[in-house]
Amino acid sequence: MIPRIRRLRRRVVAWACVRLGAAVCGCWLVWRHQHAGAGIASLVAGLLLFAFSLLVHAKPEEKSMDAIARELGALIVLNGGTFLESPDSSPIPRAQIFVLPEQIMVLGPRERRLLEIPLAKVRNIAAHPLTNKAGEAADGWNVEIHWGSGAPGSTTFQYDGPFAQHLAQVTESTLRSHLNMDKQDGQDKLVQIENQRFTGTNDFRQE
Repeated sequence: MIPRIRRLRRRVVAWACVRLGAAVCGCWLVWRHQHAGAGIASLVAGLLLFAFSLLVHAKPEEKSMDAIARELGALIVLNGGTFLESPDSSPIPRAQIFVLPEQIMVLGPRERRLLEIPLAKVRNIAAHPLTNKAGEAADGWNVEIHWGSGAPGSTTFQYDGPFAQHLAQVTESTLRSHLNMDKQDGQDKLVQIENQRFTGTNDFRQE
């Protein structure tokens, strides 16, 4: 019985119908107590059902990071710390960075898509410790991604806690290596195209 209830609770629409039914039954039992002379048990049961409908919400099953990565086709998943799309944006905690073959995708809580950056538009990636207004070192590290064609954009990932430096440097090195691999693949393709053109020209001259 309990496993069935748990499975039902993961289905948001179905569980909403259960809560609505409990609320209706609770109101009806309270009405019986007030107007039809029902006993105290009717009142207690009605109040319990009404409280159940208000307090027990649906609990949908959350996807694992591996499942989300497979769904997106991501090659690497990184801890994004606190995400700021621009210097004036509101910080969003618990961000995740998904590195795809041709872009960087940032997801927030509940799989909310926050930003997509094409790798071709990334100009620089840098990790550095935070500083206060006086220029002194403060707790935490930042990873900044400068990107865009035309008006440049700057996206920041903030890390704090005892492992802030480690997380920031891992993020920076991983993104840099993937970006360099993408650029190298692009250069290899250009060389291959040029070689094909050169070979085709030689074949035409020989004929």
